[in-house]
Amino acid sequence: MSGVDIFFIIVLPLIVSCITIGVTLSMKWMLEREVNNKNPYSVFHFCNIMFTIMMCGTSSIVFHGMVLDGLQKGWLVVTLYAYVYPLPILLILYSICTYVFENYFQPYRIKKGSNVVYLRRKRT
Repeated sequence: MSGVDIFFIIVLPLIVSCITIGVTLSMKWMLEREVNNKNPYSVFHFCNIMFTIMMCGTSSIVFHGMVLDGLQKGWLVVTLYAYVYPLPILLILYSICTYVFENYFQPYRIKKGSNVVYLRRKRT
């Protein structure tokens, strides 16, 4: 595998996945705030993971399959590189990003069972 292959098969889909995870976590937070009365709703995690896998797989198929002529190896190989092989990495990355986002980027926390809102202090 050359450096160009590694870039198009691994690095570029990983960058697309990181951007997708950031966007989907912020959308999840906004939807929970507006729709679900500020309570966590775990079904959104499943939707976010599926959307992230779809974006990673699509970018991998486009760049590896179309640009680098990976389709000559067959659709099964391209599909494995696009959806199956990055799945454990994406799940670990999503769980880490979810923990960081929920603990550090949300501006406030709500105490369960009351109307008390704890604002986060700005770090200087």
